[in-house]
Amino acid sequence: MTKQVMKPRRKAKLPQAPPMEPRHKRTLIVVADGARARFFEPRHDAHTLIPASQADMISPESRLQNQEIDSDKPGRGFRSADASTHRHAFEPPHDPHKLEKHNFTAELARALDGLCGQYDRLVVVAPPRSLGELDTLLTPQVKKRVSHRVAKDLTSASPHDLWRALEKVLPGPVLA
Repeated sequence: MTKQVMKPRRKAKLPQAPPMEPRHKRTLIVVADGARARFFEPRHDAHTLIPASQADMISPESRLQNQEIDSDKPGRGFRSADASTHRHAFEPPHDPHKLEKHNFTAELARALDGLCGQYDRLVVVAPPRSLGELDTLLTPQVKKRVSHRVAKDLTSASPHDLWRALEKVLPGPVLA
């Protein structure tokens, strides 16, 4: 008769519950263009948008004309191909108007990075050019929170009109 050796019992593996998500995700809606950014939060009970605690951002320099931004006249030179006395202005290396818009977009990206921990979702509404430039300037941490990008210029829309425009584009759970 052989003696059987008992193996120690293994602990039973309990099924792991999936991680729970909060019932209402905190959503920040950013409506921007090259010179202005407005921040809204959806109000869940009344189906409206309310201004967020973050103050709106405005860049008055982006609304100026090129000659108002850069007061210096461009340099002048002679055409080297002919010996005439015609002088021509040099082209500036950068468009000052586009440069101001880029600086504002970079400032907006830094502000969104600072707000990253306060919201779970981010909806960005901007004209296509501004949206593309903002997308290249956002940090990976902020990009993870961007749930939707809407390529429209709605910076002058009232909160009610903005809600109606977003309601047509975005799925219900984003705004709820």
